[in-house]
Amino acid sequence: MKPNRTLLWTCLMILCGTLAAQTDLYNRYASRTDIRVASVTNFTLDSGITADVTLLEAIDETGWQWICQEFNLATPTKEQQLQMDEGWDVAMFTQRNRQDPTQPAPIVNEQIDHSQSCYVGVSYLTRTLYIFCCTTDRQSDVVVNYLIEKMRRSLKKTE
Repeated sequence: MKPNRTLLWTCLMILCGTLAAQTDLYNRYASRTDIRVASVTNFTLDSGITADVTLLEAIDETGWQWICQEFNLATPTKEQQLQMDEGWDVAMFTQRNRQDPTQPAPIVNEQIDHSQSCYVGVSYLTRTLYIFCCTTDRQSDVVVNYLIEKMRRSLKKTE
């Protein structure tokens, strides 16, 4: 039985596109000295489900202010700031444009185009931004659950 060449080619193109997107994201931010940048391919999320993720972590206040401005992050409320001062985390996530995660997710026919979007999660306490690129609905579901669980854990005080 011959493998379906079209299917094989399509899968290969998706894989190359995802790897290129991760490399582009890493390269876009790697030269900054006020943030740490890491790119992880096949980050294990849940029971063998993986996704590619790029992490940006502020080294100092300048880096954090740049991340907040670059990604248009919401400013924590006074209550949230007080919680962080007490060691609690504030975590949020959203969908963004896969090619440029600083931009909103692309809309097609009044719906988010999941094939051209990524998930951006942020931990305000650790000043870390996570950019998850998914290629399947299952990966997207697991990433959303992962980020929701991260938000739930943020409700518990960090020791």
